[in-house]
Amino acid sequence: MSVRTLLAFSAALALSACAAPRATTPVETAAGASEETRVESLAALMTDIFETSPDDPDNDIRDQRVRINAPALDGVWLYYQLNTGAERKLYRQRVISLSAASDGDDGRTVVQRTYILKEPERYVDAWSEPDLLAEMTPEQIEPFFEQGCEQVWRPDNTGGWRGYVDPKTCRIFSERRQSYISIEAEAQLDETAYRQTERGYDRDGNTLFGTAPGEFIVLYRQ
Repeated sequence: MSVRTLLAFSAALALSACAAPRATTPVETAAGASEETRVESLAALMTDIFETSPDDPDNDIRDQRVRINAPALDGVWLYYQLNTGAERKLYRQRVISLSAASDGDDGRTVVQRTYILKEPERYVDAWSEPDLLAEMTPEQIEPFFEQGCEQVWRPDNTGGWRGYVDPKTCRIFSERRQSYISIEAEAQLDETAYRQTERGYDRDGNTLFGTAPGEFIVLYRQ
């Protein structure tokens, strides 16, 4: 999946609507821990800098994530920013929340909800301004995805986590196509890398954009 494909995916969604230390998260801890520990475990693994390989001919991405310690925001929150290209131009800014939720299966899931900033220009390179992040309030953000597009994370048997957005529940309206499209996203997160892929489908299940199953953009932990 190329940067161009990733940009196209983000455009479709738009139509609808200091680096932290490396963390370790043994699967035994994530699987058997309390809800609070599970969420903190995933957040710690997410909080870092991830970059595509210099040898990747199709992708040139830097993904940096930092914890938000804001008294006005309940729970676990992170700010993340994508920069792309050789000049590392700003491409995307998001705020995400992580919360524990039982899915009726094993009760080990963590739900990720994504938000956009109403004044994103204030938060460029926000990891260098922890006081600014600490002042964030619910009034400064708004949901990016419609309900049903949450990313659900589960610990895997390798010591990492796997996240998934289900196209059966995640549907957005595309102004360009004047129709609803279904969104699928997969992610794999471990101590070495963050792997991600995204796909879009029409109402008949035909692929509109994205990668083949099993194909990921790989961003390595720095």
